[in-house]
Amino acid sequence: MRRKNWASFLLTVSLALVLSGCGQMSATQMAKQLQSVQNNLTTYKSEAFMTVHVQDSVQRYYVETWYQAPNLYRIALGNENKEISQIILHNAQGIYIISPSTRKVIRFQGDWAEKQGQMYLYSSLLSKIVSAVKPGYSVKDKVVTFVVAADSSNALISSQKIELDQATFHPIQVVLYDQERRPVITLNYISFKKGVQFPPNAFSPDQATTLKSIEVPVSAIEQGFGVIEPSYIPQNDNLEDEAEQGGVVFVRYAGPEPFTLVETRPTPGSIELGSGQLLTLYGLPAVLTGNVAVHQLYWLEHGVEFQLTSHMPIQQMVRVAASMVDEGGK
Repeated sequence: MRRKNWASFLLTVSLALVLSGCGQMSATQMAKQLQSVQNNLTTYKSEAFMTVHVQDSVQRYYVETWYQAPNLYRIALGNENKEISQIILHNAQGIYIISPSTRKVIRFQGDWAEKQGQMYLYSSLLSKIVSAVKPGYSVKDKVVTFVVAADSSNALISSQKIELDQATFHPIQVVLYDQERRPVITLNYISFKKGVQFPPNAFSPDQATTLKSIEVPVSAIEQGFGVIEPSYIPQNDNLEDEAEQGGVVFVRYAGPEPFTLVETRPTPGSIELGSGQLLTLYGLPAVLTGNVAVHQLYWLEHGVEFQLTSHMPIQQMVRVAASMVDEGGK
């Protein structure tokens, strides 16, 4: 056994012994131990099923994560049949959102894993626990449970619960709650394996576009998708006009916080967005770009590419975009 793996093994055993003993360690001691677990993490592969409560419906997704220290990752999102719809990938060239079925690639620069990636990345979960002001925890039925505050930029989520296996400290479940303490997203892990050897091109966007994906029928592309409108709009905003030009739909809203939606079928190729911030809309990845004066929010869903442009606060933009998730066209 290599020295680093041996050190990780000893750390895991010692932490398990402390937790199973009579004297439970303090939250500060636990945070220090988990920091050591994170420092010894090299590679892992995990599978999970994600349940999302959107509007009045419940959606279920498959999530597969590949991670290689210090900062390579590939997160594949798909349906219950493990057919992949989107991929979040990070390598030395940047962060990518990839649609294998349309071969659409959106690339930007950011630090999502460090700031907002806790839901999908085990290493980020550990960082969130360690950096929490009050990382209180409990132990019951061989499960260690933490409740920590969510990222402040996400208007949909206020807190999250993280459950780790007491013996191995592998992730078991992550639950994200809204302001009313209702579960919005639940991630249940079905497998987690450390020390995985990945192929040389594992974190290449070109390789990611070849994954088994959810295909958009040609007939659906030819028929179009209708106009998809948000169910939430800022107070005193109103629909101003809708227009279609060359297969691109423009939806404009006027009012105190005006905004424009652009909807189109994605075409194969890459979009370079420069600096951006990766957000999640009920688990769906979206990229925020722009400056103080105006922002753009990009996302892909059900074979449609969306762009929301406005000067409204980011939290409002997220609420508008999230209200369009899993909505059909008119």
